[in-house]
Amino acid sequence: MKLEDVLKSVIEDALVEFRAKIREIEEESLRRLREGGDELYRQALAASQAIRRESEALRMRLISQAMLESRREYLESVEECVNIVVKEAVSRIPSLRRGDEYRQSLKALLREAVESVGGDEVVVECSREDQQLVNGLAKEVGKELGVKIRLSEKFLDCVGGVRVIRGDGSAIYDNTVEARLERMRGEIRQEIIKQLLPS
Repeated sequence: MKLEDVLKSVIEDALVEFRAKIREIEEESLRRLREGGDELYRQALAASQAIRRESEALRMRLISQAMLESRREYLESVEECVNIVVKEAVSRIPSLRRGDEYRQSLKALLREAVESVGGDEVVVECSREDQQLVNGLAKEVGKELGVKIRLSEKFLDCVGGVRVIRGDGSAIYDNTVEARLERMRGEIRQEIIKQLLPS
């Protein structure tokens, strides 16, 4: 299962819960608006023109505050959903390690990182669990790209992926699963928001 497929599956699983939470926030905000608006309207009928103007201004401020609070809660819920998706995706990666798709994904991550840092010699860091696999892939990718790839003795504390350093140390490309997911947060957020919008 590819990282993108894992993300889509996690997003779909998380969206059901978050749609309900968003609806609850919207209903509460509407209730607050109705209560606040009704009370202010009764006060405005009983008061003079000057008090009516003040009440209208107050009502508008209350509406604005309620809308801002609702928006803040919505954004917090979306961000919470993004965090859950990222965490869930990270937790599923170890179970994929034995499959050929993981090998192909890891090879693609390695190739992308080597091409990004450039140079004719690079050092690759990976997790202890991926060391053997990355060692074999480094030989393949090195031969394909005409680059000398050396495996670092230093291990990364990551769920998967690689970090590649140009031989002279002048460039580093972090292509670990965690780094990629951080770079994808905007896309994940957009996908969640798109899924939450009414059809």
